[in-house]
Amino acid sequence: MLAKTIPPNRTVRTSLGTLGVLGMELVLMDAPPRTAYLQIYTDKRCQANCHFCSQASGADGDLLQIARGQYIPSDLGEVMRRLAIAFERGYLKRACIQTMMYSGMWQDTTDLVRSIRDVSQIPISVSVFPLSDARYALLKELGADKLVIPLDACTRELFERVKGGDVCSIYRWERHLDGIKRASIIFGRGSVGTHLIIGMGERCEDALRLIDNLHADGVYSALFAYTRLPGTRELHTNLSIEHYRAVQFGAYLIREDIASFADMAFRDGCVVDFGISDVEMLRLIEKGDAFRTTGCPDCNRPYATETHLETFNFPKSPDGQDIEVIKQQMAQECKGDVG
Repeated sequence: MLAKTIPPNRTVRTSLGTLGVLGMELVLMDAPPRTAYLQIYTDKRCQANCHFCSQASGADGDLLQIARGQYIPSDLGEVMRRLAIAFERGYLKRACIQTMMYSGMWQDTTDLVRSIRDVSQIPISVSVFPLSDARYALLKELGADKLVIPLDACTRELFERVKGGDVCSIYRWERHLDGIKRASIIFGRGSVGTHLIIGMGERCEDALRLIDNLHADGVYSALFAYTRLPGTRELHTNLSIEHYRAVQFGAYLIREDIASFADMAFRDGCVVDFGISDVEMLRLIEKGDAFRTTGCPDCNRPYATETHLETFNFPKSPDGQDIEVIKQQMAQECKGDVG
């Protein structure tokens, strides 16, 4: 089906993995993406100054880079044509649109949503900074069923230090929380999410408190591991696989309503009790679901923040060997014997 809408911007940034699924690049993948990861195109830098982002106004990083993923400028028409086929054949289950802040951002975002909807009924997620209620409503009307407003940081202080006023950026913690709240009213509970980057200096207690508060409001949290990119500002980080696993497992308990933040116990910011029995904890670890990629439905983000040597989010079910490694990681963080 030919697109009915011909937007002025005929280029879209497309993740390398997505191009592999679409047959536009030859990519060897052990876990193909189930979501088409796209970004609106500009040759300019984002007006915001998030210190972890290579596309930020104050960065010298590669504009192709989002975390470890490369987003390649691609012909919009060809991407749309192949996207429709991939969805029809079951290779892709969702399209995710990443945005940036620049003067033509809104036009390019709505044009891209329209272009997708003109050729396919694939579910659409849009990741964006806080907008007006009218713009939220229009995105929903155009066909987006999920909206993501990335907080990235787990506390107000950390937010201001990595993407807010302390780094001469235009974002503010309170405005982001307000944007999430307003979007939830328009899109509905369970249809708005956020991104949290783990390893930028937060405590496990900080992360799980925020995740629990958001969950109570019907907002889901997608976890990312902090990735230092060339050309970005150096942050005082605390990323370790053990810290990540503790946050990841606690977030799973909250998300599945197995335990709440109030059920858990912490010492010096570290979790010492997840609020469940040792037997139940072992069962859930061995099940493996807690360590899968989280986010919108059908989002598996293969190697978005991973390498082949260290996996934070598993894009498919971890195997038996993976589970044994995870047990060791959990035991080191929780200072106990897991399994």
